[in-house]
Order: sequence, then C-alpha cells, then structure tokens
Amino acid sequence: MPGRGNNGWRRRRLACRRIFRQGGARLQNSLPSDELLTLAVATARAAGAALAKRSDRTVNSETAHDIKLQADVDSETLIRERLLRTKLPVIGEEIGGDTSLLGRDEPYWAVDPLDGTYNYLRSIPGCCVSIGLWRGRRPVLGVIYDFWRDELYAGGAGLGLTLNGRDLKPRWAPDVARAVLCTGFPSSTDRSGDAVRGFVGRVEKFKKIRMIGSAALALAYVSASRVDAYYEESIKLWDVAAGLALVEGAGGYTSVAPVAGSPLAFNVWAAGRADLAG
Repeated sequence: MPGRGNNGWRRRRLACRRIFRQGGARLQNSLPSDELLTLAVATARAAGAALAKRSDRTVNSETAHDIKLQADVDSETLIRERLLRTKLPVIGEEIGGDTSLLGRDEPYWAVDPLDGTYNYLRSIPGCCVSIGLWRGRRPVLGVIYDFWRDELYAGGAGLGLTLNGRDLKPRWAPDVARAVLCTGFPSSTDRSGDAVRGFVGRVEKFKKIRMIGSAALALAYVSASRVDAYYEESIKLWDVAAGLALVEGAGGYTSVAPVAGSPLAFNVWAAGRADLAG
C-alpha cells in the first residue's frame, strides 16, 4: 500500500472512517478503522510468505472432490493470531466461527487462509490468501494475495482498488459476447448430466469460460478486468468475501443470494457491469 504521506492513502483513510461511521458500527474496542486495511494487507503478505516457502504438503483429509492440508490450518492460525488485536470476530474455512454474524449489523473477518488448495498441492499457479471484512451480509473491504506471483489486491466500496499499492482502473469487455467468464464447481456441486446441462445453458453466451481453481483469485481478476465476470453456486463465504469487496471497490456489479439451509453458502454473480452477468 502507498505510504502515509501519499494522497491516495489519505483518501482511503478518510473513506475507511466514513464507511465505519455508517450504520453505527461497533468498533469502540477495535483498531482505528483506517488501520484495519493496513493490517489485513500485512497479514495476507505474512501468511502468503509462509506458504510460498513451505515444502510440507501433508494431507489431513480427502474426499471425492476436496482436500485439506495442514498448510491450510497453519495459515489460518497465523492469520487469526495477527487479526486478534482488532478484537473483531473471525469466520474461517478451517476453524469456523459464529454464523449468526451474517444476520447482525456488526463487522467481522471472513478468511480463506489458502484458496486453491489443490493447486497448491500440485504446484499449479492459482492459489492465494484471502482476507475480507464484512458487516452482516455485505462486504466492506478485502485483501487477496497471490503469493506465487507476488500480486496483492486490496480495496472495497468507497476505497477503490489497488494492485501492489497502485490504483487500478479496470476496462471490462464492451458486451457479453466478447466477455470472459470465470467459474468453478465447489466440492458439493451436483455433477449429474442434468445439472451440467443447466450450468452450460447459463454460461454459454460468454466468449470464453475459464476455471482456475480459486474463487478468490477469479474475483480478483474480475476486479482488475483480466476477466469480465464470475459465477458460482453454493460457494462459501470465505471463498468470496474478499473478492466481492474488490469488485465493488473497482466499481463493478455483485449479486449474492443465500442458499437455503446453508448459512455460509451463496449463489454469486460478479462482473464489471450488470449486463455482463447472467
């Protein structure tokens, strides 16, 4: 992020303060609001650096379509330790959290300590650390760190969007016929013939379709206009929390619909504009 003497940084500090004043956020016992983004950036970099140099790929559990590594747990532990000073609650992929926070007007962290775990296991580029700050069901700010490419995205609505501290001004495709969609199949996705045909019907209008194995990075790419849209069903909060904040920081469009019976799962569209979404 830019130094404190930078005009862009001053604007973001003021924007942070304004955002947290809205809705009467209870931050009396936390850090000053303008320091939360700075801490999230430093925390994501620290967790990413630890993952990048790690050689251990111990598998803790595996199902037909999912895998958990010890690296996921260790990364979340590091992140939680660093965020502890904010005195805000955390919902994380590995250690969990209080799901009732989604129904309350209070800020909390939503953390994916290693998004793209299978990519990481196989040394496929396409994984990251994702740290989002939400209030209820709305994103406030997000940080995504692609540690193998050393690319750190940060921002949120009213905060703009930066990549490695430099402001980004995205330029998305002029229409859906020339747009690139990023998508994926969460581990719980119905892969039956009828379900896949329905999925194809929703996405076939795009010029190109990409699956990169990381929802967080896919959303970061939307925010930076590397791709134009993202769509996924039954995706978990921690996978999209930071990325949705980035898309809103870039001035893009987001649609988040809760999945009945699964308090942390959502059907998500995000795009540069509403006409680029389904």
